[in-house]
Amino acid sequence: MLEKSVSRRNFLIGSLAATGALALSACVPAAAPSGEGGDSMEPSTEPVTVLFHTRLGTHADWHKSRLDLFHEQNPNITLEIDELPGNEMYPKIYALSASGTVGDVVWTYLNNPPEHKAKGVLIPLDDIVAAKDFDLSQFWDSLLQAVSLDGELHAIPNHGHYGTTAYYHNKTLIEESGAALPNPDWTVDDYVAIGKAVTAPPEVWGVRSFGTGQEHVPSYLRIFGGDAISEDGLTSLLDQEESVAGLRWLYDLQHTHEIDPCQCGDEVANNYVAGTVGIFNTTTGWIGRLNNMMNDGDLDFEWDSVVGPVGPTGLRGSQVSAAAFGITGNSANPADAFQVLDFYSTKEDGIEHVFFGAGSPGGRKDVWESDELNSIHPIFRQHQEIYPEGPRKWHRPANARTSEFVNTMNNNLQAIWTDAVTFEEGVEQTHLLVQEVLDKDPLV
Repeated sequence: MLEKSVSRRNFLIGSLAATGALALSACVPAAAPSGEGGDSMEPSTEPVTVLFHTRLGTHADWHKSRLDLFHEQNPNITLEIDELPGNEMYPKIYALSASGTVGDVVWTYLNNPPEHKAKGVLIPLDDIVAAKDFDLSQFWDSLLQAVSLDGELHAIPNHGHYGTTAYYHNKTLIEESGAALPNPDWTVDDYVAIGKAVTAPPEVWGVRSFGTGQEHVPSYLRIFGGDAISEDGLTSLLDQEESVAGLRWLYDLQHTHEIDPCQCGDEVANNYVAGTVGIFNTTTGWIGRLNNMMNDGDLDFEWDSVVGPVGPTGLRGSQVSAAAFGITGNSANPADAFQVLDFYSTKEDGIEHVFFGAGSPGGRKDVWESDELNSIHPIFRQHQEIYPEGPRKWHRPANARTSEFVNTMNNNLQAIWTDAVTFEEGVEQTHLLVQEVLDKDPLV
């Protein structure tokens, strides 16, 4: 088993990158899709070079750590890895695609395949999948749906999770406060009670949450039966009673209960690792990192994690989320490029990169149920037990204006959290402006 220690500094760098902006706009001309790339669905018999644009940080570190094994298994392929900073990755990929110089394999999140396709980046993979008899059965249905466009598969998931449903907590702080520790059956009222018991401003806060981001916001709203956007991607649901209840809950954490200093994520990693936060929630991607830090003696407190709380109507939040890799229309050897997608989506890879500290597990059922993965922490199997049908679907704009949608929602929600507008006015304004984006013509 491959293990890697992650220092406190490296943890913060990696975690902040992981929670940065995932949907970025790019002011570049759209490239005309180049169809199916190379003509052959069979790997080349001659030596080929495949260029993989990956995300700088712990993810790229993991990919590089596996290069020798990849070359051993694919002796005719030389895999070159181009590391791109998260906040520059998509604009750079779009610019390279527009100029016809993009590589063979690119990284995408679930919000971005429509934008990638509109800008001429991704090609369908169905013919290659069929030619290679690649097994898709272990991937969650909601995950495969999210990387499919117009009924065609456009990417293979590398890692995946149930959304921001892992609630990390400082057991030491909570026990010292006298509050009960979170457990799989806890409720949103328990969450607030723990937060009140732990909070000791200005240094120690009971909870930290994320009031922006399409990965975070729907998970909160779904606890209350709401959502940010309809499944067909045509309608904002932010004005619905259930969605407003979720937004009000987030607002009250900061302004009524005064247990969360702000609905922002900039300092969450620093605060939690420093031992000044009772509970914060994000994805399961931090399990491996925190486990490594604990083993290395880099944490001064005992930590744990549990699945998110139950809302007033008996619901919990979840939203499938993942990174996935696709093949560009610029690739001269798509069948060889597919070997990269295959290699980094196996059960072994999905388990081992968690031990490495490179994020959430692979988006495969056999990964999450494995004894090896759950030896790190039982939260993975806990998710499968609580969500037996897997994570809920990812909803995105039907017109592919994902970046504009997310930016509009984030900016206007932030005005609510900072009291730049009243809660009621801010919710109405956010809903109307988001709907304006959804009503625009499709991105081309």
